[in-house]
Amino acid sequence: MRVRVEGMSFSYDSYEVLNDVTLDIEPCKVTCVIGPNGAGKTTLLKVIASILKPTKGTVYLDFKDLRLYNPKEIARIIAYSEPNISKSIPVKVLDLIITARYPFQGNTQFFEDPNDLRIVDEVCRELNITYLLNKRLDQVSSGELQRVLIATALVKNPKVLLLDEPSAFLDIRYRFEVLRYVKEVTTKYGLTTVVALHDLQLASMFCDEIVLMDRGRIVKYGTVNEVLTSDVIKDVYGVDVEVITLSDNSLVIIPKPR
Repeated sequence: MRVRVEGMSFSYDSYEVLNDVTLDIEPCKVTCVIGPNGAGKTTLLKVIASILKPTKGTVYLDFKDLRLYNPKEIARIIAYSEPNISKSIPVKVLDLIITARYPFQGNTQFFEDPNDLRIVDEVCRELNITYLLNKRLDQVSSGELQRVLIATALVKNPKVLLLDEPSAFLDIRYRFEVLRYVKEVTTKYGLTTVVALHDLQLASMFCDEIVLMDRGRIVKYGTVNEVLTSDVIKDVYGVDVEVITLSDNSLVIIPKPR
């Protein structure tokens, strides 16, 4: 499903967070949104997810205005993963994840459908979190919770997958495993995947397209090699770096000592 953001602006009270953002996001690719703190990355994802209503502009899903979909239709199409939730919520991991299947349940359905449980089992196996299913949220670590939240998005089998900092709180092994899995399911199921990341190195390894934002605007949009250059990084982040291209076309980004 192709996503188009056209002339998008958003403000919290009088503070403008997004300013005239226009962007085409293609299916079957992982598109990363990067930028300094306060660039508008999370706000952009929430506007696409219809969690926030723009002050100006429109989001289109396959050329249809997002406002023409009802909430249940949007919930079936788009999955958004928060970077974190409170672990004090008195619920088991399985119960949290299974709630993501509600858009596919009938109004008179009171119990989990076997198909819902099968999908939850498959996703949790892929993310190595089946051992967490009977634990309460307050019994899991921050890294485990992050994988639970990603699973909660993926069990919807969405057409549009929006992940806000999916590598937060994860050690290096699970950062690679989670992002590799996200890339695999994006290709396998033809998802339109948008990931907000702070880590430029991870973005260079797992993303097909990169949207670089700063102060609510898009500074540059293109392939990894087009966006992650030493000049662009210095202009936006104010840091001198050396960008080295490896034999597999992945990048190594090394800050230069002052």
